[in-house]
Amino acid sequence: MIYKLDKTDYKKIKPLLKNEQQNDLTLNAIMNGNNRGTVYVDNIEHPRTAMIDVIGTISMFIGDHKNEDFFHLLPDFIDNQLKMDTLESCGGTYFLAVASDKAWEEAIEKAISHREYETDFEWYHTFNADRFHTLKSGFKPLSAGYAIRRVDKATIENDSEEILSEVLNEFWYSTDDFLTKGLGYCVVKGSRIISACLSCCVNDQDHEISVETYNDEDMNKGFATLACAAYLEHCLANGITPHWSALETNKESLRLGAKLGFEFTSKRKTFEFEF
Repeated sequence: MIYKLDKTDYKKIKPLLKNEQQNDLTLNAIMNGNNRGTVYVDNIEHPRTAMIDVIGTISMFIGDHKNEDFFHLLPDFIDNQLKMDTLESCGGTYFLAVASDKAWEEAIEKAISHREYETDFEWYHTFNADRFHTLKSGFKPLSAGYAIRRVDKATIENDSEEILSEVLNEFWYSTDDFLTKGLGYCVVKGSRIISACLSCCVNDQDHEISVETYNDEDMNKGFATLACAAYLEHCLANGITPHWSALETNKESLRLGAKLGFEFTSKRKTFEFEF
């Protein structure tokens, strides 16, 4: 069988982390209980292979990629149990997995070979503070009637459309967890949230960024850029290391990251299909 680990047992999969996985921000954020995620294993007491499902976002695999006991069951598990869990936890209807290396690419491809799937690449970036300082002088100033605010308790409570609460619930176990461990800045017009830049994964001083502008009429006006700029200024002032990742096909996100001083460092292959 493939088992769902209790959150209190997530530490059991830490020995499965190899090489660069040991420092992977997302994996550590889930295992340390900071951000929402579900861990599935082949053996509850002594796991050999694990799938870490970052709820509503992506699935990652660690451990023994040749574990036939796990991979023999995986296709049916994904089609049924994971499909149901994903729908219940976040209303998701897609499977999206990322492979950490060539061996895992082959293992994942074999497990989903019965499905029609699409491939892409997740691009990972590091932050160049000097480049950010050079580029930010060219950012358009905020239009009259708009303001930039820290995402704190008051901002969340004053959000009449409850956009921030909904977004934070995608990544965090509670709003209080975010306020304690995360970071966010938003552009507002009155009480309406226009755009927000938030920590979606946190491990110690490493923060993964999620940014979104919520209405079509507000897009391409520089709001996301300014929300991110405020976020990044806070990171620089407080010793926080921001991280940026996006799918290769998400050209808009890649352009925004580059505009903010993020530089490409590596990529991993992804696999996606609708349940």
